Amino acid sequence: MEPIDHPVSRYAIGVVEGDIVAGDLVRMACERHLMDLETGADRGLVFDCEAASRIIRWGGMLQHTTGPMAGRPLKLEPWQEFRHGSVFGWKHAETGLRRFRSTYHQVGKKNGKTTDTGVPMLYTQLFDGEAAPQGYCAATTKDQAGLLFKEMKRMIKRSPFLGQVMKVWRTSIETPRTDGLIACLSRDGNSSDGINPSFLARDEMHRWTDRELADTIVESMIARDQPIDWVITTAGQDRASLCGELRDYGESVLRGAVEDDSFFGFIAEPPADCDPADPKFWAMGNPNLGVSKKVEAMQDTLKKALAIAGRMPNFKRFHLNLWTEGAETWIARDVWDQGMACAPFDPAMLYGRKAWVGLDLSNKVDTTAIVVAVPVDGLIYLITYTFIPEGPKGFIQRAQTEKREYVGWRDQGWLEVHKGGTIDDDQLVNRLEWIRKAFDLQEVAYDPWGMKYLADKLDKRRFPMVEHRQGYASMSNPMKRFEEKVAQNKIRHGGNPVLGWQVGNVHRDEDAAENVKPNKKKSTGRIDAAVAAIMALGRAEVGEEKRKAREVEVV
Repeated sequence: MEPIDHPVSRYAIGVVEGDIVAGDLVRMACERHLMDLETGADRGLVFDCEAASRIIRWGGMLQHTTGPMAGRPLKLEPWQEFRHGSVFGWKHAETGLRRFRSTYHQVGKKNGKTTDTGVPMLYTQLFDGEAAPQGYCAATTKDQAGLLFKEMKRMIKRSPFLGQVMKVWRTSIETPRTDGLIACLSRDGNSSDGINPSFLARDEMHRWTDRELADTIVESMIARDQPIDWVITTAGQDRASLCGELRDYGESVLRGAVEDDSFFGFIAEPPADCDPADPKFWAMGNPNLGVSKKVEAMQDTLKKALAIAGRMPNFKRFHLNLWTEGAETWIARDVWDQGMACAPFDPAMLYGRKAWVGLDLSNKVDTTAIVVAVPVDGLIYLITYTFIPEGPKGFIQRAQTEKREYVGWRDQGWLEVHKGGTIDDDQLVNRLEWIRKAFDLQEVAYDPWGMKYLADKLDKRRFPMVEHRQGYASMSNPMKRFEEKVAQNKIRHGGNPVLGWQVGNVHRDEDAAENVKPNKKKSTGRIDAAVAAIMALGRAEVGEEKRKAREVEVV
C-alpha cells in the first residue's frame, strides 16, 4: 500500500480539501502529515503503512463495552484512524523506532475518549516489543484514573483473545507473556516512585494542577526506547494551566512556529468567535458527532444554554471544545422576565397551600432574604421577602451610595427596611410566623453558618427547620433544578425586581465533577434572594417528588 492510499492519508486529504469538516488546527495536523510524506525523508522520517494499519486493525478486534453499541466491534472512525495510525506509523528510518513520543488529543465531551485510549494502551502491552511494558492510567484523583482502568478491564473481559493472555485483578492488569503491567496512578492514590512507563495515559488533563506529579511521571519514561505520553482531554477553563500550556505548545508545533518531530497534536476546535448555535461548527469540536455523540443531545444542551446564560461557557467547553475563561451572566434577563407571565400574581391565591421556605441570612449589615416556594400544577410560585438595614447614616444615604432603586423598591413593597445598622432578627421571626399562618409550611431551609441564634429561636417555636449548607454538595442539585424550571418557563416570580436583580448578579461556580453552586465572592452584587430561592425551590421539588411517590404506592 502506498502511503498516500492509506486511511491516515485519505483522512488528511479529505480534511485539507474540505470534504471532511474540521477546525484549523486539525487541518494543520493533516497538512503536516501530507507535507512530511514529501519532505520527512530529509529528516530521517518514514511512514510505515503496515505499522499504522496494525493499530487500526487492532481497534477493530476490540468491542464496545457500554451503551447501545455494547458487544459490537470497535470500528475506529476516520479521525481515530488518523490519530492512531499517525502515532504508530511514523518512524525514524534508521532505528525503526516511533517518531512520536508526546501526544496531545483534545476533543469534546462524549467523543469516546476513554474507549479510544484503551486501544493503544492494550496494544503496547502485547505488540510493542518492549521488555516488561508498563502502562499507567494517570489522573489527579483515583476516581478519574479508574475510569479508563475500568474500561480496559471491561474490554479484556469481552474479548475471547485478551481474556486468555491478560489477567485482570482489582488494582492491576497483568500480561504474563510480555511481563506487562497496567495500573492506576494519581496524587491521592498509588505513588509515582519507581515506575518505568512505556505508555502513559493522562486523562482529562484540563483538571491537572499538580506540576510535580506531571513532571515526575513524564520524566520516568526516559529509560524507554519509544514510550508514548498520551494526553487526552476536553478543553478547560484556564489557559494559564498545565493543560493550557500543552494545548498552546501543540498549536505552536502545528503552525510551524516550533519544530518538534517527536510531538503529535490533534486539537479539534472551531473558531473561538464562532456562533455556538450554528451546527456547522459542532463537528469541528466533536469529530464523533452522529456516532458516540448524538446531534439531538447537542440540540437539547444548546437550548438550555441559550435559556440559562450561565450554562453557555460549559456548552462551549464541553460540547464545542473551546477554552472558556471569565464569568458570564447566570440567567439572561429576558429569559428570567418570562416568569412574570405578563403580570404580578396575588400571593393570596396561594394561601393554605403547601409551601417550602429558603432563608439566607447572609451578612447582617447587607440584604437578607426569605423566599416561599409554592408548587401548583407543575409551576413553582416564588414569593420573595428581602430585608436590608437602613445603615449608620440612614436609608436614603445608603440608597444614594449603593443602589438608587432601593427607595422605589421600598415604596413599592419589594424591600423591607429595618431600623439601625443590622438586620432585626425579631422582624424576621415575625415574617416567618406570618408565613406559617398563611401557608401549610413544610420546611424552612437555612445555612447554619452565622445563624445559630436565630435558628435556636425558630427551633424553640417549633418551625420545621432543615439545615441546607451552601457548598457544592447541598446546592448543586437545587441549582440545576432551578435552571431547568427557568428554561421550561415554569417559575412564576411575579416580577419581583429585587429577586430579578440578584438573580442577574449570580456567578455560577462549577467543580471538576460538574457540581454547581452560586459564588457570593465572585458575583457582581448581592445574591441572597437568589440563593434563598434556589434553596426553597430545591426543597419544594424534593417534597413534591415524595408526595407523588406516596400516591403511587397507595394506588
